[in-house]
Amino acid sequence: MSHTGKTVVIPPELPGILKQFTKDAILTQPEDLLEWATLYFSALVQGKTLPVNRTPDKVVNPNTMDLTPEVLTTMHEKLHKNGTVSKKDVSKLWRSLGLADDLLRHIMTVGCFGDQLDWIKFFALGCSYLGGTIKNAMTHALYILNSDSSCKPPDACVPFETFRFLYLYLAAVDKEVSQAQIDRTITYLEAQAKARDGMVKVSDFVNSRKVRLG
Repeated sequence: MSHTGKTVVIPPELPGILKQFTKDAILTQPEDLLEWATLYFSALVQGKTLPVNRTPDKVVNPNTMDLTPEVLTTMHEKLHKNGTVSKKDVSKLWRSLGLADDLLRHIMTVGCFGDQLDWIKFFALGCSYLGGTIKNAMTHALYILNSDSSCKPPDACVPFETFRFLYLYLAAVDKEVSQAQIDRTITYLEAQAKARDGMVKVSDFVNSRKVRLG
């Protein structure tokens, strides 16, 4: 009974959820527990992969959780507003989410970032890590940046200029995509975008035989 005299009913699933949450928190050892908890329960509700570092029979390292689309989305929401961000702020947020220091160093090295960095370029390299290929990286980017609420999964869309910037940057970093291929891709997708208010969709390139990103 509560102090109001009303019966307090404990949902039968609550103990199990809290027990698993506690276990996962102990395994992951996030630096910022509240930030991590937000990611955890959001992923749980949406049926997505939980941001948990599962390393049974090993000493838990707080900096070994892998980068996921959910974590990159959280970083983007916090850091994209000003365009340019400090390396210090990126590193602080990165470590608060329990991510690996060696991956952060790798992204910083590949991007040749200094004390101040262009967030959208860091974001692009994060998508590249998630995807492995330029096509997969751009797919991740569109899902995270989706600019149209009517564009539902498995599709997502962004303005052509946003797509163009990200694609040209990743192609330049990759150094294996020919200029002719880049030009064909940009020309084709720009034409597609003009037919729909300047938006590029995942379905424009992910399974298309008419365009190959890289």
